[in-house]
Amino acid sequence: MARNFQTEYNELAEVVHTAAGTGAAERTYEADGGSEFAATAYQHHKSLGSLVRDMDVRRHVLVVVSYVLLWYTFSGLLSVYNKWLFGASERDFPFPLLVGAIHMLVQHLLATACLWIVPSLRLTTSPTWGMYLTRVGPCGVASALDIGLSNISLQTITLTFYTMCKSSSLGFVLLFAFLFGLERPRVTLIGIIAAISVGVVLMAAGEVDFVLAGFLEAVGSSAMSGLRWSLTQVLLVQTRFGMSNPIATVSRLTPIMGVCMLVFSLILEDPFTTMWNNKNLQTVHDTLFMAFMMAFGGLLAFAM
Repeated sequence: MARNFQTEYNELAEVVHTAAGTGAAERTYEADGGSEFAATAYQHHKSLGSLVRDMDVRRHVLVVVSYVLLWYTFSGLLSVYNKWLFGASERDFPFPLLVGAIHMLVQHLLATACLWIVPSLRLTTSPTWGMYLTRVGPCGVASALDIGLSNISLQTITLTFYTMCKSSSLGFVLLFAFLFGLERPRVTLIGIIAAISVGVVLMAAGEVDFVLAGFLEAVGSSAMSGLRWSLTQVLLVQTRFGMSNPIATVSRLTPIMGVCMLVFSLILEDPFTTMWNNKNLQTVHDTLFMAFMMAFGGLLAFAM
């Protein structure tokens, strides 16, 4: 009898794997007149499969939520760091573009080290020079403008006002996602963009320490952020660009970003002729401290 049950259960397992859907499996087995023992085993098998799927979903949700929380943590720390370094009432270091270029160098070195230490992160494909200049290049320029405008705006506006302005980046992300076909336009998403836009306008109107230049720089940074992340997603999902993991993406984007920010710095900041007169670089100790802090900022950016 036990053997008959086992044979029946084995037949049932084959039905479960081959039938088109759970409902089809149940109908097939009921038509065959299966015993109560095999039916119970089938229900146990189905419940176990659901439990495994539920565990996989929960694990995936936990990983995604952890990444989001870590991103916000490092993003907040980096914003506080930038305000401390560039704010007029803090360190007042007037070279945000040069510091951004140094951050890009630190991130590139860290990403290269990760690729060297963990071979599984290395990708076998790489973009051609034509693809690199026409596809990766625009993403790097948009990223440089995003970071550069963010850093510059913190010289004139408060961190709170900056954070509120940067909340508009979600609207720009959705807008560029529509333009690039990454999202299908829906009424709910359009409503989100409209609500964010109205909120930013109302928030700016109620700001006590409103500085027009800083506001425009922060909103411009948000626009570049939307373009940047849409282009980044395009690069990540297409394996032909050789950037389908974040470490490889950082390794290949940061050179373009660093060069762009260095060029902007040479044009707008003239750092190599004025930097040594800055109050933060008057002694060797101060210079070493600032060098350490600039490298630390690159580490925060890499972690984010």
